[in-house]
Amino acid sequence: MKIFQIYLSVSIGFILSACSSDTLNHLPGVDPWMDGNFSEFSTFSDNVGTGPVSMLNLLKFRELSLDGNETGAESYARYGELASPFVLQHGGELIFRGKAGEHLVGDTDYDWDMVLIVKWPDRQNLLDLIEDDGYKAIAHHRKNGLERTMLIALDGR
Repeated sequence: MKIFQIYLSVSIGFILSACSSDTLNHLPGVDPWMDGNFSEFSTFSDNVGTGPVSMLNLLKFRELSLDGNETGAESYARYGELASPFVLQHGGELIFRGKAGEHLVGDTDYDWDMVLIVKWPDRQNLLDLIEDDGYKAIAHHRKNGLERTMLIALDGR
């Protein structure tokens, strides 16, 4: 069984694991739409030091946030406000934010509400953000507002 030392959780941070990605992706309570793809996180970590990376964020908001206090979009907006200083501190730069429009190609069952692109000097900068205790303290607003998400590394080399 392949051992993963570090799994970058899109939700909050690192999870230490001694299971294969196939096993982890099928555990009860693991949601690939929110918790990510374990083998891809390992590859992402392996590519630290390879230069700038932009992260494409596809976002689908919950109709009502998990805590029921607001809409998913409102909860995610709060996350964005609170996360922005941490993103900047770790070298991230928001280069695009917009409403998702017409879905011309692909499975229309997976519609998106918003698209973000954040540029990082290196993958390590994003990993450092995820480890930041201040960021961890506010990251729950992200999951509170999202029904599902895709986070895709874009290499411009």
